[in-house]
Amino acid sequence: MINVLLSNGYPLDIIFSTINNRIKMLSRKKNVYVNDTINNNDSNDNNNIKKYFTIPYINEISEKFKTIVEKNNFKVRYKPMNTLNSVIKLDKDKLEKMEQCDVVYKISCLDCDSSYAGQTKRKVKTRIKEHMANIRKLKDSRTVISEHQLEYGHKFNWENIQILDTEPFFHKRLTSEMIFIKKQINGINKQNDIEQLSEAYFSLLNITSPT
Repeated sequence: MINVLLSNGYPLDIIFSTINNRIKMLSRKKNVYVNDTINNNDSNDNNNIKKYFTIPYINEISEKFKTIVEKNNFKVRYKPMNTLNSVIKLDKDKLEKMEQCDVVYKISCLDCDSSYAGQTKRKVKTRIKEHMANIRKLKDSRTVISEHQLEYGHKFNWENIQILDTEPFFHKRLTSEMIFIKKQINGINKQNDIEQLSEAYFSLLNITSPT
């Protein structure tokens, strides 16, 4: 987060000032909780209660929070980024790609670097069948994929659809779709497909690798 903000011109003192204010707010919430606990236990001894602020440990970054945290009467504690739960998973087997729903996907052209990004709530295979069948429709009803195939005589890689994101919430999925449309190297999506994407995202997308 700090690196992204620095890359977009935010001064380091403002970044840490904001972090400091955030910690102060959390400190006040913590104090309310501590006081409630003390009252419930009929005790007035605040000095024996240690307050901790836990953050993930990232080398040469996490240590910078220690001074800020201690100014607000907290003790900083670090937690590892990699836990046993991240290694050992008991989740259900993942669905086959074409059986997945609520996804953002990309279809690439086999004959050039053009690609199309879209989103669907339904199964991927259902949406892809619609894309493939669209080429048989009248001109006014054809999609940009069908127009690309007919104009250049190209074929799309229907057998290797890429799943770019999974998001069950519709508006979040639309935002994700617009971001991936913008990140394409040679996207064939219509310009109005991203007209609702705020320009505030553009500088962030420029420092990430294209998909």
